[in-house]
Amino acid sequence: MVAGGMIVRAGRVLLGRRAPHRRIRPDTWDFIGGHGEPGESPAQTMARELYEEVGVTPAVFRQIAIIDFGPEAGEPVHYHLFRVDGFEGEPWLKDPEHVALNWFALTEAAALPDLASNRYRAILNAEAKEAAP
Repeated sequence: MVAGGMIVRAGRVLLGRRAPHRRIRPDTWDFIGGHGEPGESPAQTMARELYEEVGVTPAVFRQIAIIDFGPEAGEPVHYHLFRVDGFEGEPWLKDPEHVALNWFALTEAAALPDLASNRYRAILNAEAKEAAP
């Protein structure tokens, strides 16, 4: 199981630039997240990963998608994506998994040519549409 957070503040989403040395999807913009540990729920995994990677603790969040990456990975991989609308702390690069953090408008993030997965585009656009007046 893999889980991550789409951290949103003031209509902008935080993405991390995956380090070039990463085995999976190197040098691409991605949500912050990672693999679950034994006994963790998807929400616990997301919260731990956000703290370990960017130093924030999610306070207000909801699951918005489960993406089946099995066909791409060659093994069963379900990515639980949570939208995080409230958090404690200010994001910063805590570990070497990412080389940069940036805030993007939701539609701008959906249009990035080097997004980690094309499947993220529909999710980002749907979230932008939901937020539109």
